[in-house]
Amino acid sequence: MTRVWQAAIYGCAVVMALSVGYFVATSPLQINDCIDNMLELQRQTLSELLVNQLHQQGYLRPMLWAALKVPFDLANGHYFAMFKAIHVLQLVTLAVLFVRLLGVGSVTSVLAVPLGLTLLFGNHTVGQTAMEGFPINTFLTVMICCLATASLAFGKPSIWRDAAAVVLFLFAALTVETGLLVWVIVAAAWIGGCRGASNRMLVATSVALLGYFVFRFGVLEAGMPSLLERSSGFGFRMLEHGEVAARFGDRPLIFYAYNVVAHTLTVLFAEPRHGVFVLTRDLLAGALRPREVIAVVGATGATLLIAGYAIARAGHWRRREINDHDRLILIFVAVLCGNAAIGHPYAKAPIVSVAGVFHALAATVAASYALAALARASIVRPAVIGLTIALTLLSGVSTIRFAALHFRLYERAWTNKNDWAHQGPTTTRWQVPDDPTGQAMIRRLYEQSMDLKAPGIEFLPRWMERYFEEM
Repeated sequence: MTRVWQAAIYGCAVVMALSVGYFVATSPLQINDCIDNMLELQRQTLSELLVNQLHQQGYLRPMLWAALKVPFDLANGHYFAMFKAIHVLQLVTLAVLFVRLLGVGSVTSVLAVPLGLTLLFGNHTVGQTAMEGFPINTFLTVMICCLATASLAFGKPSIWRDAAAVVLFLFAALTVETGLLVWVIVAAAWIGGCRGASNRMLVATSVALLGYFVFRFGVLEAGMPSLLERSSGFGFRMLEHGEVAARFGDRPLIFYAYNVVAHTLTVLFAEPRHGVFVLTRDLLAGALRPREVIAVVGATGATLLIAGYAIARAGHWRRREINDHDRLILIFVAVLCGNAAIGHPYAKAPIVSVAGVFHALAATVAASYALAALARASIVRPAVIGLTIALTLLSGVSTIRFAALHFRLYERAWTNKNDWAHQGPTTTRWQVPDDPTGQAMIRRLYEQSMDLKAPGIEFLPRWMERYFEEM
């Protein structure tokens, strides 16, 4: 593969990420959680934030606050520009690491890259995660750490790679609980025979994992989130945290098992959403919308493509003929299981965003393999026609889902601006009537939000709401 082609596919990744980043950068900072967090960052020093996080019940996230505090202080009042720049940089980094892991080396693999990127950003678990920021997108940070770890595992073994894997694990695990998937990736890569996943890397990250659990549950006794923490979907509707506790307080294992299954299914089939079987509910009620069908068809098509790849490669695996693309499939399966298990406290799409990223990676690998098979076919047979139609359909549906992310970001900008207009810069919602610095920061953010152009979806064609899925 020439450098021109390499530059072209990385350029494609950057452009597609920036297309999402544009809508992120032109949206006001969201009010929910974000402003409260920024007030805490303003009131406390870095050391105070870290110490306070060590006394939280149900969570252990000191690096999350460190990652918020450092850019907050460096922003020197330019908070909007700082946090939006970080958000866009995260999206670009995610796309570049995604392409890097694919190991593009043939024409068919090059052709699969655009499809893979639409699968990545069109995936609802990744798409919804890309929309959030409190004020930094911490789930996106963990996704980047996981992709970076996988990239280390596919390189040449070295001490610096082992050390980097430990650093990534500690940073990610102490940011959000899904950061524990860094260890899952190392373990799966080691089992699959990735060169960079050395014995040293596995042992070092395993020691770090053990230390994490001892520190969290033994020293700090932080425990796990209770059933009263958040609302969560179950069956055909959302349950508020009080309802969750009332229904499953004496049998939480049933609720946890449901969430594990729901997270697995939502990655593979885009149903349920946040634990709610939306398509099934609306179908039974006679209110099915095209966007729900498109989402399920897109996710299911990618899953079937992965299954087809596994069936085609099964004979090679039995003979222990395993390549790097096969190892990516193995890592995806491990991440899916681990991510679903970590997300047992409640059902929410961003929780399984790491699994969503590796689902897109595995589907891209499978698409590349399918395109290579079509290129080798000398006779047009029904199987060739069927595969061609399937790939074309998947490409079209994934493109619609990719466009849906842009539409929902456009909608989110309007929502955020309306929230600022409704709350105003002097509301007591944030409890800062006697805090001049807090008032000044909120007023500045309010003025910046009002200056942004966000015309709203009312000016767009009505069909977009029906065909572009909710994130």
